[in-house]
Amino acid sequence: MEHQQQPLCPAARRSVGRLAAAALAGLLLLPLAATAANDALPAKVNAELAAQKLDANHLGLWVQAVDSDTPLINHQGDRLFNPASVMKLVTTVASLDVLGPTFQWKTEFLADTKPVNGVINGDLYIKGYGDPWFRSEDLWDAVRRLRELGVQEIRGDVILDDSYFAPIAADPGDFDNRPDRVYNALPNALLLDNRAVRISITPHGQGESAVSTWPPNPRMALDNSLNLVNQPCRSDTNRPVIDIRNPTDPGAEIQVRGTVSRQCAPHLYYRVAGDPHDAFFHAFKELFESAGGSITGTWRQGLVQAGATRLLTHDSRPLSNYLWLMNKWSNNVMARQIMLTMGAEIEGTPATELKAARVIERWAEDRGLNWDGAVVENGSGLSRISRLSPRQIGQMLLSVWTSPYMAEVMSTLPIAGIDGTMRKRLTDGSIRGHAHIKTGTLRDVRAGAGYLLAKSGRRYVVVMLHNEQGVQYGGGTRVQDALLTWLYENG
Repeated sequence: MEHQQQPLCPAARRSVGRLAAAALAGLLLLPLAATAANDALPAKVNAELAAQKLDANHLGLWVQAVDSDTPLINHQGDRLFNPASVMKLVTTVASLDVLGPTFQWKTEFLADTKPVNGVINGDLYIKGYGDPWFRSEDLWDAVRRLRELGVQEIRGDVILDDSYFAPIAADPGDFDNRPDRVYNALPNALLLDNRAVRISITPHGQGESAVSTWPPNPRMALDNSLNLVNQPCRSDTNRPVIDIRNPTDPGAEIQVRGTVSRQCAPHLYYRVAGDPHDAFFHAFKELFESAGGSITGTWRQGLVQAGATRLLTHDSRPLSNYLWLMNKWSNNVMARQIMLTMGAEIEGTPATELKAARVIERWAEDRGLNWDGAVVENGSGLSRISRLSPRQIGQMLLSVWTSPYMAEVMSTLPIAGIDGTMRKRLTDGSIRGHAHIKTGTLRDVRAGAGYLLAKSGRRYVVVMLHNEQGVQYGGGTRVQDALLTWLYENG
């Protein structure tokens, strides 16, 4: 179905204008004069910048104690930067305010007719409402409940209804030409396993059994050319190579090659391949038939028909649980699903990124935040045009500190030296465990923001946004860690 383009409302025009302005402002990180002199930075940070051959003019910092009215460090605090996955903090805080920490997503199973003697004489409908973490385990639970209801046979098709979200007019390869990578997965209102295909390599298996995939999909081919060797498991004998040919086509091919020792432990790999509706249907069909059921038809994409009988509803875990998963491991598609859900719940279905952006804009205004120039785009940070300033993020985090959901936000952030994307950083010394930091990395972007508890017992909001060529290759991380260490010792 085609949709006519509607005239943009004033808020939408402002959003589009901001996208264009930010894109122009970010044209390949041209040097700009610093708004604060380098000598305003701690000597330890200046020394690390020099050691890494990085420029303070491309760095934005905002550090302020939660019990202070003024920042301790404000280095280019009002300049707009690409925040990468630090953008997920906006999605986190906004969703807790807009949806609430106990918000749950539902996935409905309906039928044309009530089952009679275990038979649905018609179609079965599965309608998604944007669950960001609907897993194969959840689908298995739904199948088990269907069987408990006595459903044995579906004499029709399985209709997959994902109309809660509007179709995303994008190619998963648009961002970096890696459409098979899970971080590039596109959102969908009926999403299974983050749209990923699980590729299992079991070296002690024989031939084809050494490699298997889930969901089983007859439309996708598996080319197993893996070389299994009887040698000790080490780096040179554990080198599987996984390629996906035509990953966006329903008939994508998964190629597995390379060398793996039979003594190596089984391992799982995840790629995006094929059609997500295919994946959902074939996973459902496999589970339903394994439980003794049968399906006469195939799948179709469509809408739940009026008068359909609801058989069961699967309820997700609460939003606060999902935010923990999203931020600890920086899950992009979860962030996009959550942001779209805000758009659907507040502005109506089908959800679009523009609706969701308007919700975020009004939320920031209601929270008293100065959001001038901010560009949120898809809420995940997987974007070349997203823009926020260190001050904007810092003031948002300061407002969180006195909000009812402070504990929920803090618990989602990776802990330095302990877990998530900060588990390998700041592992030595007493600073370990004292910084809760959401990280962000893109090409030419290294970012971090969160809270730090100094040795003195004082708590600080810390925002670090660095946009410079090659900053993602370790140097930006070392500059950030130098600041965090200095603040821990001296704050």
